Amino acid sequence: MPAGTQLEKPSAQNIDAILRLERQDEETLAVHHRIFHWIGWFVGTIQFIFLQCAFVIGWVILSRLLPHPAFDEYPFPLLATILALEAVLLTSCVLIRQGLIDRTLERRDHLELQINLLAEKEATRSLRILQRIARKLDVEDIDDGRDELASETSVDQIAQDLRDREDEDAK
Repeated sequence: MPAGTQLEKPSAQNIDAILRLERQDEETLAVHHRIFHWIGWFVGTIQFIFLQCAFVIGWVILSRLLPHPAFDEYPFPLLATILALEAVLLTSCVLIRQGLIDRTLERRDHLELQINLLAEKEATRSLRILQRIARKLDVEDIDDGRDELASETSVDQIAQDLRDREDEDAK
């Protein structure tokens, strides 16, 4: 559908809004956080594994080919030290990236909760309107105990019930 000829579908608008929010989140990150985020991402790729293997193999071959005394004799203590330091630094980068992802997910969860609460209010209002229309048109309503769906939902009560059940399960 060409832009401007018809109204955008709501799903396309939602996708654009989400992408815009993600771009804004990335733009607010400090440069060093962006670097750590990229490093944390790169460590989880197959390219990193190949690069790491090539580095270690290259190190061992280079150490063997150089005239004696080699810069790192077998069992390669310098290589082991470098790899240990790299492991610590890369772990830190991955944890920093995970922290950023966790904050983003928390914001998304909060947004999703807000949207769900709004949707619940809209659904409750729609049910009330349908009940009034049914009464006005004298449409028979089957009483199946679902009138509670047309009443306001107390978020506080649901949260308390959830905590109570979690406490019971923990005992």
